[in-house]
Amino acid sequence: VFEDAGPYLRETLHIPPYKEINLCALPDPPEGEKPNQPYPILIKLAIYGSPNKQLTLQEIYTALEDRFEWFKARRNEKAWKNSIRHNLSLNKVFKHVPRAITEPGKGSYWQLD
Repeated sequence: VFEDAGPYLRETLHIPPYKEINLCALPDPPEGEKPNQPYPILIKLAIYGSPNKQLTLQEIYTALEDRFEWFKARRNEKAWKNSIRHNLSLNKVFKHVPRAITEPGKGSYWQLD
């Protein structure tokens, strides 16, 4: 069991030691194509690569859109966003964490468990 998901992600995704563990560690897909990795991997890297190791659902969408043209071009499509929500709610590695009452903004956070 890893206390920090970083070593696990680095090992399983074969991320070299000189690369940060985030969405940029993944290779660019061929132009116009969706990234080859399954959604749970994309979500894990988005969350792990964030400053506080937690993101709201909207921030996960934004991270994917910022990194991959495929998601940006489909910003208004519901299908991939439904898949992200489905993976977050069903995969035990993702932990739902309420936002502090004192913190502005909306939506809970998702973290890696």
